[in-house]
Amino acid sequence: MFRISTLIAAATLAGAMIANPASAQDTIHHGGINGAARAVSGAAKSTGRAVKSGVKTVGSKTHKVLKKAGRSTKSTLSHAVGDTIHDPNHKPGGLNKAARDVSASIKHVGRSAKAGVHEEASDTHKALQKSGNDVKKSVKDTSHTS
Repeated sequence: MFRISTLIAAATLAGAMIANPASAQDTIHHGGINGAARAVSGAAKSTGRAVKSGVKTVGSKTHKVLKKAGRSTKSTLSHAVGDTIHDPNHKPGGLNKAARDVSASIKHVGRSAKAGVHEEASDTHKALQKSGNDVKKSVKDTSHTS
């Protein structure tokens, strides 16, 4: 009996909290320069996330295509040459060495491209942050001097 009444009370309380959330902080929004800064920041973050997602998608698709093409080429050449070594610890020269070299060079290009994207994002972030701080400072300076 006690458990049932406790569960009913807990369910009623949970329902009341869902119907009327105690989140007064969520409804207060400051306007002015801080509101504009938040809006710009939110837009920049959304754009950045969308770009990052697109880059990841393209990178993933490119990786899958290159991986499939590499395996197909390796298989075709392997059958043509008659390469039958299947020891996973063996790293022979020839066809497998060429495949590893190509893979390593493609990975290097990918890492360089990714580093470039990150560097540009960092530079953009720093520039936006500096200009935002400068605007805030100039507005603050002009509003306090009468």
